[in-house]
Amino acid sequence: MAFAREEGRLDPAEFTAVVRASGLARPVDDAARMAAMVAGSNLVVTARDASGRLAGVARSFTDFAYGCYLSDLCVDPAFQGKGVGRALIAETKRIIGPGCMLLLLSAPDPMTWYPKLGMERVANGFIIRRDG
Repeated sequence: MAFAREEGRLDPAEFTAVVRASGLARPVDDAARMAAMVAGSNLVVTARDASGRLAGVARSFTDFAYGCYLSDLCVDPAFQGKGVGRALIAETKRIIGPGCMLLLLSAPDPMTWYPKLGMERVANGFIIRRDG
């Protein structure tokens, strides 16, 4: 598996296909919104197999100094259970560095998976939900 930074280069259709396959709840039927999501991210880490097939994506927003919000972590089902998600998180953390915290808001199903990676559950947050 090859890991790389692909912000500004990841094809939105390819991203959308992996998000759709992974089951992550995102607006996959809105191509313009998915393209804007990719274009607006300043850290996009990908995992690709030997043939170049996109296996997974970690899409984040960060200042590379203090904070990083990992907005999307998705792995194609064909590659799940093989450490791809764990490696995408590790590569994201390596890139942002030790002085930068990594924050992720989880979907309900993987809530028990993240603590196994050494991630701490936090309860001190607030949200204004999107209107659409």
